[in-house]
Amino acid sequence: MSPRASSYDAIIDAAEAVVIEAGASHMTLDAVAAKAGISKGGLLHHFPTKVALLEAMIKRQIAIHQEARKKICEELPGGPSRQVKGFVLSILHRDRGHDSLGASLLAAVFHNPRLNEPVRKVVREVYSGFASPGMKFERAAIIALAADALWMQEMLSISPFNEQQRDKIIEELLRLLDEGTK
Repeated sequence: MSPRASSYDAIIDAAEAVVIEAGASHMTLDAVAAKAGISKGGLLHHFPTKVALLEAMIKRQIAIHQEARKKICEELPGGPSRQVKGFVLSILHRDRGHDSLGASLLAAVFHNPRLNEPVRKVVREVYSGFASPGMKFERAAIIALAADALWMQEMLSISPFNEQQRDKIIEELLRLLDEGTK
């Protein structure tokens, strides 16, 4: 990895740590530079604004999720529900330790809707990939939306479900997907 890429990633790591500790609204470039152990000028070289840094953080989270989904899909047997199953499993078997980061980034998006464009783009792409012969798109979309809703509740720490209930819900979503391919 080049020193530039390494600095870039170290800054995003530091920004994530600051956001987890204080929230996105309290993240300052000074705090991120201090956490990363670099000068503010070094940070500004990579990220000229707080918005640019938040965009990079959001894009990283998207990339992490897409990579997890891809890996899960590769491990699943082929079939019409493969993409939707991969989506459901990647959301619901994520590293839940990053939920506070996701919630803080979500709050940042509310304050600056422009930050949502990369998310909007990937959601369109992912959901359009659910259309396949043998799987009704509407069924796939409803199941994916249910998984998204559970993820959102968990990320915001408002889910009313215990782990056993959560596992049963996931099982039911996957059963509904299998049933939809018959």
